[in-house]
Amino acid sequence: MRVPLTLSIFLCAGSALASEIREFDIKTIERLGNELTRVSQTRDKGATTPVRKRAKQTAIAALQGKLFNLRYEASQGKFFNIHYEYVVLDDPAGSGFLVYALGEGARPSDTVVHGHFRVTVSADGSKAERVDTLAHSVFVDTKESPSAGNWNKVGFAMNQPLGTRPVETLVYASNHMKIPIAVVTSPNRQGWWIENGKIRKYDR
Repeated sequence: MRVPLTLSIFLCAGSALASEIREFDIKTIERLGNELTRVSQTRDKGATTPVRKRAKQTAIAALQGKLFNLRYEASQGKFFNIHYEYVVLDDPAGSGFLVYALGEGARPSDTVVHGHFRVTVSADGSKAERVDTLAHSVFVDTKESPSAGNWNKVGFAMNQPLGTRPVETLVYASNHMKIPIAVVTSPNRQGWWIENGKIRKYDR
């Protein structure tokens, strides 16, 4: 029997103008997304030394009042109750750190596609140099939604209204869901395909 397939479409709400987020080249975005996938599964989540633990605490303080947590999304007609885990990676452009607040859903099978944050922290772990909100809204993928009956999800298509390249947390989300993500970055109207930890451009 042939099983129907669906491509879930999520249009991220927000301005069509580029936000001033810190961006990396594609190879670095791939590497950061794959490191997030790996390090988020470890017990210490990258906070392996006193200075890295300090960087984590600095990021937590910098994000006070900024996290989404319980958030109503009118486009999906429901509340998302998410919590955050903090993952510490080396800053690819210097001697400091990138600390990610990765949203997690109520169940291990849930994937927060949008709703993450990134904090650039100094090399001594004591100063938050910038905070980047990596999405304007929250989207949580669950096993039940939006699949129905014999229809199975095979990928996501979405709009990213900030930045000119996909954010690394989309690589992480694609890895976690084990399905590809097609994304259009609104500021430059460029299409991207994310699959198996890799990013490539595509002609829309």
